[in-house]
Amino acid sequence: MKVLLIGPRPPPHGGISVHVSGIQRQLLAAGVTCRVLDTSLVHPGWGFGWAVLRHAFEGWTLHLHTNGHNVKSWLLALGCGLAGQASGGGILTLHSGMVPRYLEAAPRWRRRLAAFTCSLYRKVICVSPEIRSALLSLGSEPRRMEVLPAFLSAESPEVAPESELEAWIGLHRPLFSTVLFFRPEYGFDLLVAALARLKCLYPSLGCLVMGSGEQQAEAGERVREAGLQESIRLLGDVNHNACLALMSAGDVFVRPTLEDGDSISVREALSLGVPVVASRTGTRPPGAILFRPGDVAEMAAKVELALAVKRGKQPPAAGCMDRLMAIYRQVDGGEGRLCLN
Repeated sequence: MKVLLIGPRPPPHGGISVHVSGIQRQLLAAGVTCRVLDTSLVHPGWGFGWAVLRHAFEGWTLHLHTNGHNVKSWLLALGCGLAGQASGGGILTLHSGMVPRYLEAAPRWRRRLAAFTCSLYRKVICVSPEIRSALLSLGSEPRRMEVLPAFLSAESPEVAPESELEAWIGLHRPLFSTVLFFRPEYGFDLLVAALARLKCLYPSLGCLVMGSGEQQAEAGERVREAGLQESIRLLGDVNHNACLALMSAGDVFVRPTLEDGDSISVREALSLGVPVVASRTGTRPPGAILFRPGDVAEMAAKVELALAVKRGKQPPAAGCMDRLMAIYRQVDGGEGRLCLN
């Protein structure tokens, strides 16, 4: 079995890229030949298309990871789906919590494009039930659809913070953390507003913000406007092990998103025993403390509630790797075209 993962890989260390990197690591550890075609570095074109098609003709199982909430994503999925016909059909994973709203508002031709594209894949993996429902509303075949959160397994952090950051952490309690991209749907402005409220109750609070994005400069200005430059550290892109270590050092992990899928970072924080406060959107695992998306007052109140929660690791969450291995065996490009069960 040979698997070609098509999708972004770190850096930056976002949900999809961390997931792709983790799958490759676990496949290689299991003795499976695996390569990654990094879509964040390669502009789709003849060279990219030929690389995908060549792997398909050579019997590789193609597994595309994409967000699914814009035309570019679906055109990429269309191309990879067509190429995958050379090896019996590939696998598509849709990650974004914005997929349902995107498809609902899309014109008819985009909805038909999405439906036809899904029909090209042997298996379409949706990271949340809402994504599956949106695809079924297009007429996609239920037997092709599967809900599988993009959470491989819990990992223990092995990296200590740098000395300067460690000293800063020591001066700030309670300590919060979050992982996001600086885009509107991630709710950074809401986080700042909630922290400004909490600052009145906890003058020495601190918050570690991990992530990058096109609006990072504006985020820094927002922090200064709120007078929280001594309380909020914008760390930028942080490698996965360091991210887990910083999550573990915090008292509460916060996920203020306005729209979401099934957040890997939420599941990771819970697996580390860190209380989680998250917006009630997308798919949230048991144990997360939820608030109405966009409600700053309720978010601050739920953070106060979380601070009273006794830390303790959740029972080990079932990762998706075992199921992924079963899917890879079913869709093995080296075995030729197989019938769906």
